[in-house]
Amino acid sequence: MKTYLLAACLILTGCSRQEAVHREAKTEPAGEPVRWAFANKRDIDSAIYQWSRDKMEEVKKAETLSPQVQEQIRQYEALESELMRKRMDTMRFRMPLPPGANASGTPATDKEYEALAQKVADAKAPIADIIDRRSKQASQYQSQYTTEKLIAEYVKNRFDLIVDSSDEHMSRSAVLYRSSGEVLDITDGVIKLFKQSVKP
Repeated sequence: MKTYLLAACLILTGCSRQEAVHREAKTEPAGEPVRWAFANKRDIDSAIYQWSRDKMEEVKKAETLSPQVQEQIRQYEALESELMRKRMDTMRFRMPLPPGANASGTPATDKEYEALAQKVADAKAPIADIIDRRSKQASQYQSQYTTEKLIAEYVKNRFDLIVDSSDEHMSRSAVLYRSSGEVLDITDGVIKLFKQSVKP
């Protein structure tokens, strides 16, 4: 019986703490509701990326290039992709592994990497104008719309805080937009609750 009573007390205590955090997250010190919402940055980024890719495909189709030049571009892009893969593999091997994990494969040596980089440079030389023009055009499309700009425009005068609902990677902040006005930060309240929870 004592066990059931103890469990009930713990459940009620946990619920009351959750309610306190919920109330704190929903209200500012002045008592006015905080206007906040979630947004999935990964999905928005993906939509923008797909749009920019489609636009670049239109640009490429509008170009009148000879079969020979198209083949040169294909070979250059294949070599460039291989170089990028080796670069990523090298970075991955230099990152510390979690305990018990084993690295698979072998990274490219400096000589192999340099030789491939030279092949990429040689392949680009005869078509550099086309590659640079496409790169510049792609950069213009990519900078035309960003997730941050879109969210700021969409939430104008509607929300004060937008939190990323996609999975966080590295130490990227989950906050996508924040108004210049005062927005409640519940960090101290959560830490205080945690310290109360771990008290003996």
